[in-house]
Amino acid sequence: MKRNPPHHCGPCAPSRRLVSTKIGVISDTHSAGSGRDLPLKILDALRGVDLILHCGDLECIGVLNYLEEVAPLLGVRGYEDPLEDGERLAMTTRVVQIEGVSIGMIHDIQWPGPKIPTTPDGTGLVLPDVNGRELMARKFKEPVDVVLFGDTHEEVIMHWDGVMIMNPGSPTYPGKRHKRGMLGTIGILEIDGEEASGRIINLEDSLI
Repeated sequence: MKRNPPHHCGPCAPSRRLVSTKIGVISDTHSAGSGRDLPLKILDALRGVDLILHCGDLECIGVLNYLEEVAPLLGVRGYEDPLEDGERLAMTTRVVQIEGVSIGMIHDIQWPGPKIPTTPDGTGLVLPDVNGRELMARKFKEPVDVVLFGDTHEEVIMHWDGVMIMNPGSPTYPGKRHKRGMLGTIGILEIDGEEASGRIINLEDSLI
């Protein structure tokens, strides 16, 4: 594993350079206690990935340890998540370099600014009439090719001026497009050189 020279960007964690191909993206697990209350189907859906990226609202550190039984993990904190020493859990934002793709991670895409508001029903984003790549570079203090976020519990993949934006939704407390009491979604991000592609996995429908 190669690591870029550390550089700090306000609340951003230093970038880390990794080599990987298939990435599991997860957010808003809202797990309690030991974190081992996650349904096994979530872990099964992540088996075979090279890395897991968690976009916050985990609520307990134990869930990170549990997910790491499947693959190495990096995350960012949600609003009330516990603190952890080291590089695994960043405070607010982080950038991860996978091959030729820079991935920005944040829990709430509206903060830190510039803000990107959600649609009135909360299921999408209202993209400002500005250059998306430049706006994201301001948010993460460096250029990014992919942005991963959480908070809304609503799964979405969209593209804005060459930047892929993904919210994997919540696997345990999914948004309004799902029936109450059902499992929700995770995301899969695949990197091939400088190309990134993403898809959403509905845990009630199929496994990877």
